[in-house]
Amino acid sequence: MTTDDRTLLASVVAGDEQALEQLYAAYRPRLWRYVWHQLDGDAELVDDVLQDVFLAIWRTAHAYRGEAAIATWIFRITHHQTVSALRSRARRNGLFAAKPRDNDAPHESTGRQPLPPGASHEDEVVGRITLDDALSRISAKHRIVLELIFFYGFSCEEAARVLDVPIGTVKSRLSYARKALNEQLTDGNTLAEAQHDA
Repeated sequence: MTTDDRTLLASVVAGDEQALEQLYAAYRPRLWRYVWHQLDGDAELVDDVLQDVFLAIWRTAHAYRGEAAIATWIFRITHHQTVSALRSRARRNGLFAAKPRDNDAPHESTGRQPLPPGASHEDEVVGRITLDDALSRISAKHRIVLELIFFYGFSCEEAARVLDVPIGTVKSRLSYARKALNEQLTDGNTLAEAQHDA
């Protein structure tokens, strides 16, 4: 039996811990991946953030007004908890800015386009590595917009709600991110071809 998010959230408001556990089971894989990317693969900190996320959901479920989809609301809470964790980590490390590293964060597969028919498994692996490398070279604020829209399936408006920025900012970042990613992929392909020819 499947229970929709609204029913589960209403049960959470009523104090049903099992409903919270069901929400956790439904959202944990996507949230874990999202937070893991933002925290540079720090699995221990990711688990801490997710605990804080679901504690926040438990405490604030009554405040949900239905202005956005529940998934958008949950990702917004997750985004804010992640930013808070980044700031705390930066303070602990004595840094001045709480920005994730742009070039060192590992990336999982993020919504790949299928390869042409006849492409080998090796071609697919190389394609994924190339795309992951290109994604790692664009700034975190641009990469996160690409991930929210193309991997997690949010609209521009929903991504704006998650990030708590104007929709125009999301559209601008998306446009820049696409352009930057295309440049990275083009440069990477040119370099790969030059190395192959050498």
